Amino acid sequence: MDIEDFKARYPEIEVEELFPLFPRIPMSEYPELRQYSWEDCHRGFMGAGGLFLVSEVAGRMGLKQGMRVLDLCSGNCVSSLFLARHFGAKVVALDRDIDPARNEERIEAAGLQDAITPLKMDARSIELPEEHFDAVFCLNSYFYFGTDDTYLPYLARFIRSGGRIGIASPCYSRELSEDTPREFLYDPPDFKESSAVHSPPWWRRHFESTGVARVLACEDHRRGREFWLDQVRWLLEECHPRDMEPWMRQTVFQEIVMLLKDKERFVTYMTLIAEKVSP
Repeated sequence: MDIEDFKARYPEIEVEELFPLFPRIPMSEYPELRQYSWEDCHRGFMGAGGLFLVSEVAGRMGLKQGMRVLDLCSGNCVSSLFLARHFGAKVVALDRDIDPARNEERIEAAGLQDAITPLKMDARSIELPEEHFDAVFCLNSYFYFGTDDTYLPYLARFIRSGGRIGIASPCYSRELSEDTPREFLYDPPDFKESSAVHSPPWWRRHFESTGVARVLACEDHRRGREFWLDQVRWLLEECHPRDMEPWMRQTVFQEIVMLLKDKERFVTYMTLIAEKVSP
């Protein structure tokens, strides 16, 4: 579809015209999620990837029954529910903005109240025991605070030696430059978050420079662009743009323009697995 044609007809465009450009992630490629529907893999998540990324990253972290996991910026606790249900983890679901009472209802409905503790707490002000967790998981949030040079050493205080950190996040395939089209920048129109999004090599250097963690894997996900396309498809199927709240209507517009213009797969997704090293 021509970008200018899309801009001219949005938000009244018929979303079915956009579906071929924004295909669903095939559930057949995620056999570990066979008990979930495609809709289940998105419902309740803030950002792309959903259960596809949760299941993949958690599977690579070596989680075992009874491990204590900090779900950092857990949002609606969907990732925490998955970690507890499928890996037998004891999860602390930490989020700054979500009322824990709302998450407690979801947790109790799933029968996992003995496995998950929801807390309202800022990731930069953690009031929990040091060296307590076997692992930390973070989906779609780490770049908001983790670019600070002092943050990883701070977070590592709460992880035992040898504990794992698993992150999935939006990324750029390479670092920003003066030639990067503004349409590619994450989080327009004010671009306040765009400089916090980096390439996988940047994140590897950032982690390793602290001396507190060994990076086991850090890569541009092979399906990174597909996660973005899939997320737009979910949003379009959930609600027609003309019926969305103004901020969401604008967000969807920006993401569609970004993805239609990005022919080089500049905006994508990354995964990172690291291990806390002994002092």
